[in-house]
Amino acid sequence: MIRNVLFAFFGLMLISMLILCFYAGSKQNMLSYFGEEFSNPWFVATLMDCYWGLFIFYGWLVYQEKSWLSRIPWLVAICSLGMIAVSCYGLMRTYRLEKDACFEDFLIRKRIN
Repeated sequence: MIRNVLFAFFGLMLISMLILCFYAGSKQNMLSYFGEEFSNPWFVATLMDCYWGLFIFYGWLVYQEKSWLSRIPWLVAICSLGMIAVSCYGLMRTYRLEKDACFEDFLIRKRIN
């Protein structure tokens, strides 16, 4: 049950972010927007707020992944793609769950002794 909820959540997140990014990209070039808005203190504050949240998520990802060979590319993806990368990781993590998994199985890495 929780597996289906997680698939729906992360799938909706991915689809909505892709649609929104394509829409925004069709209206304005992202690089020109950043050039215009970096002088706005609220833009900088919002951007930093977003990245601090992404780094908290990345801390959880580091806990989940055992190898730096998978951790580093995820860091690059999260820093460059934001919530698109987060939703992809969430879908991948959900796919790894067993059918009868609970939410704790999603959040907590199983330790093998």
